[in-house]
Amino acid sequence: MSQQSRMISFSAVGLYTAGIVSRITGKIFEMNGNVVDVEENCRRGMFSIFLVVDFRESPMETDQIFSLLKEIENETDLKVILDQYDEKAVTLSVRSENHLVTIIGIDRPGIIAKVSRFFHSKNIMIEKCRMIARGRFFSMEMVIDTLEIDIKAGQDRPESLTAMKKELKLLCADLDQSVVIQSENIYRRNKKLVVFDVESSLIQHRSLKHFLDRIKNRIASPTEVLESESSSKDQMQALVDNARFLKGLSVQDLEKLNDIIRLNPGTIELIKILKSMGFKIALLSSGFNFLVKKIFESAGVDYAFANSLEVDEDGITTGRVEEPIITDETKNDILDFIMSNEQIEPDQVIAVGDGSQSSHFIENVGLSIAIKPEATHTKSDGVIASDKVLNVLYCLGLTKEDLDRYAAE
Repeated sequence: MSQQSRMISFSAVGLYTAGIVSRITGKIFEMNGNVVDVEENCRRGMFSIFLVVDFRESPMETDQIFSLLKEIENETDLKVILDQYDEKAVTLSVRSENHLVTIIGIDRPGIIAKVSRFFHSKNIMIEKCRMIARGRFFSMEMVIDTLEIDIKAGQDRPESLTAMKKELKLLCADLDQSVVIQSENIYRRNKKLVVFDVESSLIQHRSLKHFLDRIKNRIASPTEVLESESSSKDQMQALVDNARFLKGLSVQDLEKLNDIIRLNPGTIELIKILKSMGFKIALLSSGFNFLVKKIFESAGVDYAFANSLEVDEDGITTGRVEEPIITDETKNDILDFIMSNEQIEPDQVIAVGDGSQSSHFIENVGLSIAIKPEATHTKSDGVIASDKVLNVLYCLGLTKEDLDRYAAE
């Protein structure tokens, strides 16, 4: 090797032993080497390390440096690989366009192979890959670099990235996996607020339908039809009509019927864990507040916005909705209010809904997650295919061990 090639890459892999990093870096220091880059991992007793070392200040010959570094192989039982390292790769900034891809689901053969083959077909580099849950349940993180992504004729770069994300979601759907894709500037930004669209992400739709059926049986005129939010009527008018149909019911009756409502598995646990991690939690609902009461009372959320039925002094509904009336269109305004109150930016917000019109506010935040969306394509960053809302935590980098630890607290 040329005497001028003084930047050396050092890679080693093998079984971990106590003090292994100290032994390697100590030997490099004794040789007047300066570590300019390092990455080390130890998982299940297997150890790996990658170093870039500058030996330009070392009085030793390059061949002697290589020989002494290679001795580490015999001293530690590690497999050591040495090579020259291009100094320009260290002194010049390397351009990249990174995204964090999180895949979640029940384990099955071929997931990693098919996803990595997909990225290869798009000329996308996989920079890092780690398993964050293993066993029957599977979750994996990949950091990908899309700087050299193939751009199809007739598409510009943003269109190619959007098309790639859609194809990846379809591939993962075929594999029965959920997937969330975050750009680097977003996933590295510290998040502060998680906002949920209640009906589309936290409440089981079957129980909501059962609740509406039971309410219909309680209204004064059985010939009237209680309009749901899927009505073709203007939503605000539908809310006014619904309140009119509920006239005469007591708040106590409504709260008893509220026991029919079933939350998606892990809803309360998710909110409590997010709270323990320091997040502010907001619930948005264009329905009535008795539908969300059990969530914010038991989980202690920071913000809860829903429509309130007017009641008289005896606690009987009057058939009117209190102002202001919250609709799908006003949820953006409410989110703006919360962000202003908390003094945070949109890219510090995580929004969870189903990607439909009722939760369209999730499109303009840092991380948007659609829970069991009905539409094939959503404008969200990712899709969770099941109603296990706890899977949202994997998108924040938590491992299965982290979740188990929180559950035990």
